[in-house]
Amino acid sequence: MIALSSLTFVQHIVPLILAAVVVIFVVELIRRRKLREEYAMLWICASVVLLVFAAAPQLLWWIAKATRIDYQTLMLLMSFCFLSLVIVHLSVAVSRTSDDLRKLAQRTALLEQELCQLRKSDSCPSSDSSPAQAPDAAAQSPDESV
Repeated sequence: MIALSSLTFVQHIVPLILAAVVVIFVVELIRRRKLREEYAMLWICASVVLLVFAAAPQLLWWIAKATRIDYQTLMLLMSFCFLSLVIVHLSVAVSRTSDDLRKLAQRTALLEQELCQLRKSDSCPSSDSSPAQAPDAAAQSPDESV
């Protein structure tokens, strides 16, 4: 294991600068509305943790010593945990979006059916035609369709 005191000034400052850049980047993405608030919390927390560990690298050494896990193994384990959290978070978001999409499709179908009933027309759009085609079909007389 590399001793903490053997780290040079550059080895202390570079991770700190990189962590600060990540924090600024995440905040800027949120400010420009490129990153939604729902996902932002995960990235802000990760950025702050990264900043804390960059500012105080002795915390990682202390955790490694306390858990009796090698430093590199600890870093790999922490990276795996973070990526697992991201995957679970995004899976939940995709599931929620999929459910919302299904509900919207069902509501659209019900509204189309209600609109067709309100028009009391025999030329209601079928399930494979778009609603924009319905007025054209209703405008045709039976003689013109032949």
